[in-house]
Amino acid sequence: MMYVPAEDTFLLMECVQKYSGRWALEMGVGSGAVTQSLARNFENVVGTDVDLASLAYSGGKGLLLVCCDAASALTNVRFDLVVSNPPYLPDDLERDRTVHGGPSGIETTLHFAESALPLLSEKGSMLFVVSSLADSSALDSFAKEKNLNKKVVKEKALFYERLYVVELTF
Repeated sequence: MMYVPAEDTFLLMECVQKYSGRWALEMGVGSGAVTQSLARNFENVVGTDVDLASLAYSGGKGLLLVCCDAASALTNVRFDLVVSNPPYLPDDLERDRTVHGGPSGIETTLHFAESALPLLSEKGSMLFVVSSLADSSALDSFAKEKNLNKKVVKEKALFYERLYVVELTF
């Protein structure tokens, strides 16, 4: 099922406009809005998603689209920027894979970060959307364990949560 763009998508799109380079990767392309945004400032843009319909919908000229989980099918390339607006809400009784990111809401983000880390260039950045409703302490631990710098590059208050775009760098 494809994720329809909302405040979180637009927040990430705003952030990616400040980056440029040769290679960019978006994990979980959804509608393709962020992927198209990346194409403005990067020579090569790769998008991945487990949903084939999302990939078909988000296709655009010059984009390399791969049906896979996170970055699992990618090798031998170093990305200047890796981005994702992963499912980030804690699970509830009716799990929706487009919005629920695991019991504490951060598990999908960690999976994506772990998958993409070997592909990140030495001076590259990873950007993830994180919700105040998720327990992001595991992301702090991941960053510390992998010797990554973690900072919030942008945030947005909504009536029920606060969204953060978190940057991870070496």
